[in-house]
Amino acid sequence: MHKIGQLSDQQLMEEIISDNFKAFTELYNRYKHTLFQFVIRLSHGDYSMAEDIVQETFIIIWENRKKIVVEFSFQGYLKKISRNLFLKETAKRIQEQLMISQIENVRETENCVENEVELNLLLEEVERIISLLPPARQRVYRLKHIEHLSQKEIASQLGISENTVESHLKQSTKFLTQKLKANRNDLLNGIVLLLYPIFSFLY
Repeated sequence: MHKIGQLSDQQLMEEIISDNFKAFTELYNRYKHTLFQFVIRLSHGDYSMAEDIVQETFIIIWENRKKIVVEFSFQGYLKKISRNLFLKETAKRIQEQLMISQIENVRETENCVENEVELNLLLEEVERIISLLPPARQRVYRLKHIEHLSQKEIASQLGISENTVESHLKQSTKFLTQKLKANRNDLLNGIVLLLYPIFSFLY
């Protein structure tokens, strides 16, 4: 039998599904640093947030081990979970900022987001627009902006030319920009400015 450290990600996941905590520990040690650096980039250097999100990501993996289905790479799956956690935490912080602003300036009360539900709806709308892209274009876009692969890495992984990757990215960005601007309302105007570091590639 192979040692835990010699198992592939898929083999480790099979062990984890069977409640093998040593396999889970190996997977954690294998990806914790990569995931930490990923969240650090998303949060622009917020080490405290990155540590919390990495821990919560692996807690989610363990608690949901019986129903996890990894379609592509496990690393990409981890990044997807941590990215969603990051967006939720960012939404929470924006909500707190807006509440403070509301207290400081009563005249702007009507322009403030009143609860986190509206923020989550905004994030869902952005994700919905991304999902409207054609499958091939959507995958290139996610590999670039969610998994942060270079155009060369994307071309190699998908077996296409770098020119094709660049074309997909240009068309995707154009489509997303048009959709966001078409759907933009007062709420979106305000929140997009606060979320600009995250969604700057859309504008």
